[in-house]
Amino acid sequence: MISAKYRLLAFSSIATMLVACSPAENPAATARPAPFVKVSTLKTEPVQNRMQALGTLLAQESIDISSNVTEKITALHFNDGDAVTKGQLLITLQQDEEAAQLSSAKADLAEEERELARLKGLIASQSAAQTEYDQRKTAKLRAESKIAEIEALLAERNIRAPFSGVIGLRALSPGALVSPGTSIATLDDLSVMRMDFQLPSLSLTAIATGQNVIARSEALTEDFNATISAIASRINPVDRSITARALIQNPDHKLKPGMLMLVSLVTKEHDAILVPESALQSIQLQHYVWIMNSEQKAERRTVELGTRKPGFVEIRSGIRAGEQLIYEGFTALQPGITVSPQEG
Repeated sequence: MISAKYRLLAFSSIATMLVACSPAENPAATARPAPFVKVSTLKTEPVQNRMQALGTLLAQESIDISSNVTEKITALHFNDGDAVTKGQLLITLQQDEEAAQLSSAKADLAEEERELARLKGLIASQSAAQTEYDQRKTAKLRAESKIAEIEALLAERNIRAPFSGVIGLRALSPGALVSPGTSIATLDDLSVMRMDFQLPSLSLTAIATGQNVIARSEALTEDFNATISAIASRINPVDRSITARALIQNPDHKLKPGMLMLVSLVTKEHDAILVPESALQSIQLQHYVWIMNSEQKAERRTVELGTRKPGFVEIRSGIRAGEQLIYEGFTALQPGITVSPQEG
């Protein structure tokens, strides 16, 4: 009986201890510390919508220097890469025959002028007829026309720069026979560059003449400011694109015709909320961020994304400026859990 009584007391003591240690009676025994998270206050900032395209550079003025006649080159008055001015003599073609014809025509003109002077005195003394004087006057006009014709032939054999620019690499040497259409060298005005680029026709209302764009050269690793000078009057029916042309000042001649440029233009600017891409959770096609509410509890919000820029993404809906964004420590959170915030 005594041993049974002791056993009953022992069981009662164990039961009392278990009840005293149960979670229901001692919540502090199972409470976990609030997880630490880093938060930042959401705010709006200006965001630019940008479009990008590929552009090709062209010189403001560009030609292949060639001849209008078939003739031999007697002299080249430039070196490869020379800067030349408008009207400067570049190439002399063989012109001996035309020079001789010009001398003969000038002699004929001088003879006609002397004869006119003689007839003018005879008419004053009524020793010559007026008709003979008029015939000589007509002959003088023909001689002057002949001289102008020969001088035009000579001008075709003295090739001059039609505009100021930079000579390229010459393709022919003195003594070579050149014919119409044969390129002797190139001439480019590099002071201002034209840049043509294509955009989808749907963006037609987003561009306008006078609009500023940024053109980047990967070859030079440099950005250049450009201004849209013209927009094509037609849309390409094949790919439904519109061509725009921008001008880039090029005083140092860094840019060359044919270079590829990455064009970036701002279509519009608006205020938006940007969050770090690292604060974004994506499950299939749904996107979420975590917000700490006024009670320091975690909330998971479904958000709609907008434009992106390096490291950040625009949130169009789902959160508001002034709320606390949890951008670190949210991977193990559950909605409604209390968190311990740390300002970022």
